[in-house]
Amino acid sequence: MTLPNDDIVQFLDGRFVLSHRNIEKDAHVGMSHGYKPTQSAVGTTNGAGPRNVQFLVLAHDETVLHAMPGFWHADDLIKELTLGLEIHRLYGDKSVGAARKEQMFGMLHRSFLRRHEDELERRGQWQSFDRWHEIERLKREPRDTFVQTRSGDYELKSVVQVIHDRMVARPFRKLDAFGLEQFVDYGRPFYDNNHSDRGKKFSRAERANRKREVAQAKEREERARADAEAERERQRLERLERRRGRTR
Repeated sequence: MTLPNDDIVQFLDGRFVLSHRNIEKDAHVGMSHGYKPTQSAVGTTNGAGPRNVQFLVLAHDETVLHAMPGFWHADDLIKELTLGLEIHRLYGDKSVGAARKEQMFGMLHRSFLRRHEDELERRGQWQSFDRWHEIERLKREPRDTFVQTRSGDYELKSVVQVIHDRMVARPFRKLDAFGLEQFVDYGRPFYDNNHSDRGKKFSRAERANRKREVAQAKEREERARADAEAERERQRLERLERRRGRTR
């Protein structure tokens, strides 16, 4: 795991106000077969397991300044957190207008990728099962995880480039409007490193996800009914007000 690393602990101390939340029941979370949350992740690459854990750098008003999904090597996480601090300074700079801040937000991310291109490329490669899953998805739908080359072929971006590209598309969004479920949507949703790339059926995880989807659909229907009722009431009041106006 990353956080028990002494360098990470020392870097966080005094620079960040730390908080955490259990995301186990959130809709975007993937599930692993045969592993427990208390087990350590070793030998992985930056950004792997994006649905299992996310590091978020937030301003005091819950504006997302940076997001690092998945597991990270300690040295690289410190670099990413340093970028988060730079963006925090930009966000708090009252001498810079909102449009200019958004422009500089993108510039900071792109400059970061250029400065650390070699090590990020080396340690931001895809796990083989995640790569296979992305290639299969591209056959069915457009994916921002690929870039089209001059020859017309599609080339898979590094995981870290996908993360920074998605951040550039979300400058200074509030957490509730950030779209975390879409942000961490890359690679395989279910993991089983004890089997081949295709793995086995994740029946328990799939049932849990279907249950969440049904609950979410029910919530959406209830909100839609409430919104429709509120609209009907608004229209009724408008009609009543118009009738009153005609009788005056």
